[in-house]
Amino acid sequence: MVRVREEPLRQLSEAIFKAVGTSEANARTVTDILVASSLHGVDSHGVRAIPGYINSIKKGQIKPNATIRFLRETETTAMLDDGGGFGFVAGKKAMAMAIVKAKKYKMGSVGVKGPGHIGALFYYSLMAVREDMIGITICRGGGHGAAPYGGVEGRLGINPLCIGIPASKEKPVILDMATTGVAMGHLDVMAVRGQKAPEGWLIKKDGTWSTDPGSYRTGESVPVCFGYPSSEYKGYGLSVIIEAWAGAIGSGCSLSEKGFGHVFTAIDPTGYCTIDEFKANIDSMISNMKSSAKRPGFKEILLPGEPEWIEEDARRVEGIFIDDLWWSSLLATAKSLGVNVEMILKN
Repeated sequence: MVRVREEPLRQLSEAIFKAVGTSEANARTVTDILVASSLHGVDSHGVRAIPGYINSIKKGQIKPNATIRFLRETETTAMLDDGGGFGFVAGKKAMAMAIVKAKKYKMGSVGVKGPGHIGALFYYSLMAVREDMIGITICRGGGHGAAPYGGVEGRLGINPLCIGIPASKEKPVILDMATTGVAMGHLDVMAVRGQKAPEGWLIKKDGTWSTDPGSYRTGESVPVCFGYPSSEYKGYGLSVIIEAWAGAIGSGCSLSEKGFGHVFTAIDPTGYCTIDEFKANIDSMISNMKSSAKRPGFKEILLPGEPEWIEEDARRVEGIFIDDLWWSSLLATAKSLGVNVEMILKN
């Protein structure tokens, strides 16, 4: 395992993407989202994925400079097609549009369809939060990998959601979660680190549970929605809603569809009250949560997203953690493209 400083890692990532023909602007956007994810402690969606994206570009599965098309637009909504390019670029554009619309009309919502993966959702919701807005990002995940409640075959996408709420003196509240037991990228991380998956995350065709985090990649198991053992139906219900909402306007909900459907929404709280009142109320809510008596084994009550804020503070000082396997892959990818790794890492 290695620790890499943020700025050299940004330079390395941008150089790698530009080496395969990505424009400077797009390379910067993709890098910003991937590095932000690693910095935030979301290793599953961070820089470890760079070699995979490069391979997809080489195979023609990602067009690094694709044109984003407008399918329709109203004062408060729009629908975009990512053109087969980076989902990151289309997603950032969509949330930026939603924010502009919300500044004028108090609410904006922009959908995106296409094959482009957008990575960790928190990045987009946080764009709205930084403008003193509520940010909502939902994703109808590509493919149909997750089993419905009571089933053992994939019928749903890996359908995550993220809601970000601005605060005043406190850190924003960020709920970023898969509707399955865990995001699939986290299973990849667990497999590399030799960890087992908890019972109730992956189900085999015979209805028994698998604890091998790599078994879904081989088709031996499929993920189920969160909530096992007593409330899996709640994760399933959320997944179905995202499948229907983001899927129906984007990639579609049928087994013949394999793309992504995303919805990026910004809501201006000043449509309801002043921003100072809103943010003060969030601070008060957070303080009230933390004042609760604690269960045995708990030193502190944390709000959604707070563990990641704590990890980000640490990584800004100590460097970004990258597993040896993925660091070696990243370096090999860079060197194969003629990127001067040694010069970049000296900075």
